[in-house]
Amino acid sequence: MENQAKAVTAEDIKKHYDTLLDRPELHGLKLLLGINMFLLITLIVMPQYFGVHIGYDITCSRFANILLTLYAILQYKVLNLFIKCFLNASVTVPLMLYLFVAFYTMVLRANINAFMLVFLEILTLYMLIFAIRYVIGIRRALKIIIGCAYFLSVYGFVEFMAGHSLMLQFLSTVPNAVSNCYRSGFYRIMGPCGHPLGYGLLLILLIAIACYDYDREAIYLYRRPVLLFMLLGNVFLTGSRSSQGVALIEVLVILIMSRGVNKRKTIAYTLIIISAFSAFLAMSFKTRIGNYLLMQITTLIDHVLGTEISVNFGADITTLRNSEGYREFLPLIFQLDWLNPLVGRGVQGTFGAEFPTEDGGIVYIHSIDNYYVLQYIKYAYPGLVSYVIFIFTGIITMFRKLFLNKSGLTKILLVGFACYFINLWWVDSLQTLKFVYIFLALFFAEMFWQKDKKKAINEIKSC
Repeated sequence: MENQAKAVTAEDIKKHYDTLLDRPELHGLKLLLGINMFLLITLIVMPQYFGVHIGYDITCSRFANILLTLYAILQYKVLNLFIKCFLNASVTVPLMLYLFVAFYTMVLRANINAFMLVFLEILTLYMLIFAIRYVIGIRRALKIIIGCAYFLSVYGFVEFMAGHSLMLQFLSTVPNAVSNCYRSGFYRIMGPCGHPLGYGLLLILLIAIACYDYDREAIYLYRRPVLLFMLLGNVFLTGSRSSQGVALIEVLVILIMSRGVNKRKTIAYTLIIISAFSAFLAMSFKTRIGNYLLMQITTLIDHVLGTEISVNFGADITTLRNSEGYREFLPLIFQLDWLNPLVGRGVQGTFGAEFPTEDGGIVYIHSIDNYYVLQYIKYAYPGLVSYVIFIFTGIITMFRKLFLNKSGLTKILLVGFACYFINLWWVDSLQTLKFVYIFLALFFAEMFWQKDKKKAINEIKSC
């Protein structure tokens, strides 16, 4: 009888914690809930160039940071739970090392933004962990992200048809250097980001979430087929070859990670879709949209195989070659003797370097389309190493959690997290780290929820 009572009590505890997925402990604090919802939604859909400039840009996310900081100061319980999230996250140590590097860079380079930009990004990460675990709830957060994905995917097509960024036209309220981007006569969409490459990074993350079934806690590529194809369409409209390639790899990985009936249905549907898409291209290749699709597809093929097929569909092959050629010289930046390997240059000012070519010419590097090389320029080896440690700590923590608990959410978050940082080998982060931090916050929120549930059940059983 005693064991039966313990089992019932433990089951009650389990049911209680299961309800926290939708209604966490602090969901009843309406003001706190509203601020955190505002933070999560505006992080995804609002551009960084929207806000108030008072000598310093107060964007939507920074406004939410200020409100949440004041709320935590006035409410001890909220501050205590926030500190708990901070101390229990495995990525805290490498992030604090990275923040320390940013701090001494600020001091030695007299560059306050070298520290503040990093500090605010990290602060937002921990605010998101706290918000999703204790205020918004994991499932509600997922629904919000998916809702934002629907909005942005529709907006992306509207922006392409408009031929320019509507957000930049109507929401540019703080000083910025953002401009519309075109290639081969076509506009490249950029959504709420400041560049098409940045929007491509966001889409990589949203594609992963679109394939997660939170009701069944399973991965299924066609869980939301309309959203998936709209997001993939947006990826192609960015004109970012790296994002297009990574998105295709991501889709393949998600297909492989599907299980049982879902995998078989995915393979069957994929074959049908490929056949239908091929037939559409065959009939529409002389139209503007058909020509554009073929140009994007063949440009990606040219990038992988070194061919020039895309020139037949109007691609600017010279620009594409120049974009690819200079990337070969980026690793040579690590060998520049005038860059301090221990103290970076910070985030202010432009960067330029010249390298001789084999034919006696000179290549001038001014655009650093590689996040890791740029980290070396900004924060030298200490900053680069500490941030790479952070990335691998996050990945290893996810793998460990998968080993202990086969979580479908962790799997899909791991796919998006890894694909994002793989894509950064060909592009800079372009103020998109906040998006991947949402993924990391979802992961830690679920992990902390599971730990709290397990601890409570064990305590009941041991009584």
